[in-house]
Amino acid sequence: MTRNQPTLVWACLFALVCLFIFIFAGPQITDFWHGNANTVRHIESVSLSLYGRFHGTAFVTDAYSGEFPTYYNFLSDWLINLIAHVTGLPPFEAQAVIYVPLLLTLLLLGAYLSMRALDIERSVALFMALLVVGAGETPFVQHFYRVFQRFSGVSQASGNLIPPAESMGVASSQDLGWVLFLPVLASLYCAKRGDRAITTIFAGALLGVACLAHTLTFLQLATTVSVCVAADGIASLVRAGRIGNAIARASVIVIVLALMIMRGNVVGLSMLSFVVFWSTCFLTSLVDARSLRFTAIYGVSAAIVASPYALQVWQLSLQAGRFEEVDSYARVPTIEFILFHLVYIASVAIVLLNARRLGRPDLLIWLSVMLLVSVGMGLGAFGLNSHAYRFWTNAIIPFALFAGFSLTVPPSPSRKMVLGLIVPLLLIGVVRNLWVVRYPLPEAISRTVGSVESYNGARPLPTGASALLDQLRTQTAPLPSGSRVLVPPEYDYPQQAYRNGLMLAVSSISSFVPDPRYIMWHDLYADRVAVFCSLFPAYPHYDLHTKARLCDQTPKQLAPGHLDLIDVRAAPDVLALYRVRLLALLQGPPADTMIEQAQRLGLKPIYDGGGSMIWDTKSQPDPDRISFGPATYREPELSIPMVAPQAGRYIIVLAGRTIASNVRQLRSGQAPAELHPLGADAIAVAMDLPAGASEMTLTLSLDSRLRTVFPTPIRLIVGVKQEAAQKVIAGPSLQQLLR
Repeated sequence: MTRNQPTLVWACLFALVCLFIFIFAGPQITDFWHGNANTVRHIESVSLSLYGRFHGTAFVTDAYSGEFPTYYNFLSDWLINLIAHVTGLPPFEAQAVIYVPLLLTLLLLGAYLSMRALDIERSVALFMALLVVGAGETPFVQHFYRVFQRFSGVSQASGNLIPPAESMGVASSQDLGWVLFLPVLASLYCAKRGDRAITTIFAGALLGVACLAHTLTFLQLATTVSVCVAADGIASLVRAGRIGNAIARASVIVIVLALMIMRGNVVGLSMLSFVVFWSTCFLTSLVDARSLRFTAIYGVSAAIVASPYALQVWQLSLQAGRFEEVDSYARVPTIEFILFHLVYIASVAIVLLNARRLGRPDLLIWLSVMLLVSVGMGLGAFGLNSHAYRFWTNAIIPFALFAGFSLTVPPSPSRKMVLGLIVPLLLIGVVRNLWVVRYPLPEAISRTVGSVESYNGARPLPTGASALLDQLRTQTAPLPSGSRVLVPPEYDYPQQAYRNGLMLAVSSISSFVPDPRYIMWHDLYADRVAVFCSLFPAYPHYDLHTKARLCDQTPKQLAPGHLDLIDVRAAPDVLALYRVRLLALLQGPPADTMIEQAQRLGLKPIYDGGGSMIWDTKSQPDPDRISFGPATYREPELSIPMVAPQAGRYIIVLAGRTIASNVRQLRSGQAPAELHPLGADAIAVAMDLPAGASEMTLTLSLDSRLRTVFPTPIRLIVGVKQEAAQKVIAGPSLQQLLR
C-alpha cells in the first residue's frame, strides 16, 4: 500500500460521484438551471413523492388528501418534501435535482465506507462500491436463453430484475432502501465484533431507519440480521466445542422456518410469520451475557426508531385483521435469475472455493447469509409472493460484494480467471448499464452484449402542463386553510396518479379524493370517489390495485327508483360541504368527456389550456335552491350551514352509501325533522326555513375512523323550494314529498 493510496481512492470516489450525478441527474439539473424543468424520470414516482406534503391527524397519511392513514413507508418522501419546503421547489423537481444526487452520493459512499468498516482493502472496497451502483445483468447472456428454452420455456428476460443502475434516477423509497442496505448490515457486523454499546445502538437505529424507508427492504434486512445473529451465536458454540447445543439450536431455526413457510402457503402474507422467525433467531443466539446484552440494546434501539411507523401499522392491523397482498404481475423465472447473475455466481464459486486461503470466515458467513436470504425470500417465503422478485433484485448487492471480494484471491488459476474473465465482464456490464441511462446502445453492441432497460430516462411533461401548473399554483395560494381541490381518480394506472402528482405538487391545498394506494379504509375512499362520479358519471374510473370501477358502481340517479336529478346544475352543491373550491384537469383520455360534463354542471372555467382546465366549483345563486356551506364534524354530528334565498318550505334530498341507516337523526336548528328513506342510499326531508342562514345537523353512526378522516357520507345534496321542486327533481316519490 502506498502513502498516496488513500488520497487517490478518495479522488476516485469524488470523480465517480460527479460521474454518477452527471449520468443520472444531468439533464434535469441542466433544464432546471435554464429555468425549463419540464421532464421527469419515472411517472409513478411523481405521485409517490407527495407522501408527507399534506398532513392530517395520523402520523403517516395518503399522498393526496393527507387524511387517510396508510401503511406506506414515509421517510424517503418526507425527505423529498422537506427539501421541497426549504427550497420552495415542487416535490418532483426537488426529487430530480437534489434528492437524486444525494442518494447517489450516499449509495456510493455508504457502500465504500461499509466495506472499509469490515477491513476490506481500499481499492477493493472502491471496486465493490462501483459494482453496487453500476452492476446489472451479465453481458452476453441473452444468447443462452435460446439454448435453454427447450427446458425452461423462457425465450427472453422478463425485465423485472431492476438493480440500482437501472432505477437510481427515480429516487424512490426503494432507492433509499438500497442506500441503507449495506450500512445496516455492516454496522451489525461491527457491533457484534466490537461489543461497544454506542456501536450497537447505532446499528439498531439504522435498522429502525430502514423500517421507516421501505417495507420490503426492511423485511429482508431484518431477516438477514436475525440469521446473522443466530449464525454468530451457533458458530461461537461450535468454537467452544458445544456441537450438540449448536445443532439443536440450528434445528429449531430450521423447524420454525419450515412451519412459517407452511403457514405462509396457507394464510398468505402475515407479519406474524416474520416476527416469529426473527424472535426464534435472536433467542437461539443467546449463549452468554454478552449476547443477551447485545440483543437487548440492538432490539430496543431498532424498535424506538421504527416505532412511529410500526405503531401506526399495528393500529391499522387491529382494524383490518391483516394486510391484503396485491397480486403482482411481475414474475422472474429461475433461469432468468441464474443467467442475470451468471458472472456473479461464478465469482461466488471462486471465493468459496478459496475460502480457506482468504482467511475471512466471519466475512464469508456474513456475505453468504446476505445472499441466501435474498434468494430464499425471492422464492416467496412466509407467503410474500407479491413483489418477491424484489428480493432477487436485491441479491445484486451481495453478488457485487462477492465479485469485488474475488479480487483478493491469492495468485492461482482462480485469480487468473477473476482478472482475465470476471472483471472484464463486470466492467463491460457497468459501462453498458450506465451508458443506457443517457444514450441508446448502438444496435450492433445491443445485439452482442445484450440490451437493458433503464427507468432513468427523462420524459417530457404532458403538453400544456407547465402553464396549468403555474395557474394552479397561483389559484390555490390565496385559498384559506382547509380548502380542497377536486382532481380525477385513476383511470389507467399510473397515468392519472402521475397527473395528480404534478398538480398536487404545486397546489397549496390538498385533494378531496385521496390516493388509494396503501390505505386501509377503502369504503371511506369509495365515498369520496362517489362524489366525483356523481358529478362525472361517464368517467372511466379503474383502480389497478383493487380492480374497482367505482363510477360504474355509483348510482346514476339521485335516489334510484325514487328520484332523479333533472337540473344537473344542482349537483355541484355537494362540493361546498367538503370545502372543495377548485376542479383541476391535466389532459388525458377522459378530458373531453369531463370538459363537456363540466359545462353541463355550470362550473365556471378559470383557466382553459386546451384539454387542461381549472374550474371554480362554487354553485351559482338560484332563487329556488338552498346554498350550502362547509360542513363541520363533532362526533357524532355533522353540521351543515344553509342559506335559504327566501322563507318557505323546502325539500332536501341527501344521497350516499347506506345513508338511510347511517343517519340516526336529522335536525333543523334544534328541532328534529321527519326522515323519508328513499331506498338504502338516499333520504329526504321537508322543512320550513327562514330566509337567510340556518343549520342542519345529521347524527351519524359512531365510527372511530372519522376522528381521522373527515366524514363524507353525502355524495349529492339538493335543497329546493317545494313549489319549484319539479324543475329540479323528478320521480315517483316526488309527489309524496310535496304533500
